[in-house]
Amino acid sequence: MTALDKRKECIQRRSFVSNSKRREKEKAITNCVLPFLKGKIGTYIPIRNEVDVYSNFKEEFDLYIPKMLDDTTIAFYSDKEEKINGPFSTIEPIGICEEKDLNVILVPVVGFFDTYRLGYGKGYYDRYLKDSSALKIGIAFDVQEIKFDVKPTDVKLDMIITESRILR
Repeated sequence: MTALDKRKECIQRRSFVSNSKRREKEKAITNCVLPFLKGKIGTYIPIRNEVDVYSNFKEEFDLYIPKMLDDTTIAFYSDKEEKINGPFSTIEPIGICEEKDLNVILVPVVGFFDTYRLGYGKGYYDRYLKDSSALKIGIAFDVQEIKFDVKPTDVKLDMIITESRILR
């Protein structure tokens, strides 16, 4: 199975989580994530049935969301900024804002193996995370676990949190 096939498989598995089970699983994930949150938190606004922790944290924490700066780079900006539709059906801050040093980054996951994540394949997060000293936490459902070959450019996360476990 190719990396693209594995991505499709994981996205399909994620989409099969029913709405009622999704809310239950997201609550469990949120409760597991809470003890690790401090300071400035980088997170994502979910797309394509990604785990939604953003909705639970947006009122309570100092959140920063990614903005694509060009074809290879993302940076995190205050969630308080006005937002627009960005590339790949994302929602991102409008305009240019001052980037902040983050304490924690909650990373969306297409698939995971050990504490490595399989993303959508463009490498945006890997390029950003390799130079970040923030605590890096992948957020996923258990059904997204899949074995894949780790590439030299893949960044090992500090942990992956699912509804049933914390992988370190």
